[in-house]
Amino acid sequence: MTSARPSEKATWHYSTAAARWYALGRYYAMFPRDFLHDAISHLTEPNDHVLDPFCGRGNAPFVATVLGRRALAIDINPIAWLFAAAKQQPAKAPARLLARLREVGHARRPADRRSNSRFETMAWAPQVRAFLKAARRELDWETSIVDRTLMAFIALHMQDKRDTGLSNTLSPTIAHSPTYAIKWWTHHGLLAPPDVDPVRMLENKITRRYRYGVPDQAPSRVLLGDARTELPQRRSSDARLLITSPPYCGVTDYWNDHWIRLWLLGHDLRKDWSKTAKYTNQENYRELITAVLRHSRKHLRDDATILIRSDQRRRTAEMCSQAITEVWPDRTLMQLPSSASHAGTSNGHGRGGTKSKEIDFLIPGSGATQWARERNFQPAPVTTA
Repeated sequence: MTSARPSEKATWHYSTAAARWYALGRYYAMFPRDFLHDAISHLTEPNDHVLDPFCGRGNAPFVATVLGRRALAIDINPIAWLFAAAKQQPAKAPARLLARLREVGHARRPADRRSNSRFETMAWAPQVRAFLKAARRELDWETSIVDRTLMAFIALHMQDKRDTGLSNTLSPTIAHSPTYAIKWWTHHGLLAPPDVDPVRMLENKITRRYRYGVPDQAPSRVLLGDARTELPQRRSSDARLLITSPPYCGVTDYWNDHWIRLWLLGHDLRKDWSKTAKYTNQENYRELITAVLRHSRKHLRDDATILIRSDQRRRTAEMCSQAITEVWPDRTLMQLPSSASHAGTSNGHGRGGTKSKEIDFLIPGSGATQWARERNFQPAPVTTA
């Protein structure tokens, strides 16, 4: 890897389209941008392929494609996929997006203003509630690039701080239960949601996001589905780098923590415990990670680098380490513990501490040994299942 590296400062300056679009979406386990830029720019070359089978909101494939690498990314959660796909291929013309926004506004029906619960009444003003229901009905987010981009903006701002988004005060990331939200609003005297004009507010949000246009990106594919079934169906991408962060075991519920935004995409406006995705069964969790890595292997070059960020808790890290060594038994595994620079989203959901503690597992590929040494990766201890 001897070619000139793209400057991180120039690539992600606040006045670039790349910096504006990188931040689209809210989700768990988001890779820091500087970490991704460093790893992808040093461990791959332009036009190389990068694979992320647990892509979340798509930070890794986004950075890869901005840096001129092709990407294949997968996530099973529709909200994660919505943000990732919108970032990878946003609508090019903001005028078309704004026109579609106004069409949704005009598609509101009188019945859309009706509330079906106290939560709805306190969460969104009638004109906002009507707009969300019109968007839910009208937008073809799965197949239309314009509709998908618009739906990503609506999903992002439908659940936010008061007077910042479209709702009464809600966590921008975690969707708490209706009962908790109602009690919190009542306790703080927030009995009525802000009466905002959703079309006007979103016009401003979209215009600001498009201020510097859209980034130039290499081709990519972002798939909605289970990586265990999606990867075997795809032709080998011959990727030079696998970089991913699997779901953390027993920490957060990746389905029910997003129940409000999932409603926007067609699901019921309630938590659905039959679809819980908390990965509490350790054996099932280990089988999931192992299966995805095994299917990923056919999409990698023989000398590819594997870089996986895991929760640092002992049992979870061990399961991830065991899965990696089971799939690549003849290659050297290294590790590097780390802490996030700030408290993460899931700190209040069972992880404890003030900052997220994580661990990066690395199997160095061609040209990666020196990079690993400079960043102080150490040999991983041998673990057994």
